[in-house]
Order: sequence, then structure tokens, then C-alpha cells
Amino acid sequence: MREYQQTSPFLPPCTMCSYTVALRDLVDLRQLHHGPPWDELWHDWREDWRYLKFERHIEPPTWVLADMVLAHGHTGILFPSLAHEGGTNVVVYSDRLKDGSSVTVNDPDGRLPRDQSSWAR
Repeated sequence: MREYQQTSPFLPPCTMCSYTVALRDLVDLRQLHHGPPWDELWHDWREDWRYLKFERHIEPPTWVLADMVLAHGHTGILFPSLAHEGGTNVVVYSDRLKDGSSVTVNDPDGRLPRDQSSWAR
């Protein structure tokens, strides 16, 4: 929940659920300091994108990194949590789900909305 909340003092409305995932071709930032050298830009992944975009009016490095990931055909990025030490987050580019990669919501009781009519009054 802290990752979703980020820096806001309030938690925006959300629906929490679990997923079953099978993901291939991920960039794993947990390996940043291991193996072959990474592009130097990757070391700036923790920069506060809101501050850079809205206060400094510059493109955040994470946006450039996302473009690099997509250009190389990766499915997503694994990265360490900034809100929970030892935690891991994943960004999934859903249009890249192919070749054995999938994300499926776990909703065995059918509690989640099926379409936009669920939100109508």
C-alpha cells in the first residue's frame, strides 16, 4: 500500500487484489551492482521523478530508462522497494505479454468488477 500511496498523505481510492504472474525478459534492478556493467543512467533510478518533472522541468531518468527497456523488447522491470526495505516491485508493460508471460487476477469468488457498469450508480 505504501508503494501505491507514495508521497501523498492520503491513499487514493483503489482496489487491492492478488495476481498470478509468469514473466519473462525482465530487467532486474536488484542485479545493478552484479554482472556486466550497466549503462550509468540506471544508477539514477531512485531519483524523485515528480521533483524532476514538476519542479526542475526536466525529463526524469526513469522515463528514459522505461524507453530503453521497451526499445530492447523487455516485458518489465523488477526493482527494490523504496517504501519497504527488502521488498521488490515490478513494472509490467502489459502490451509486451507474450511467449509464456502472463498476468492473471486472482478472483476465485468473482468479487471484482467485470466491466464499467459495475461503477454506475
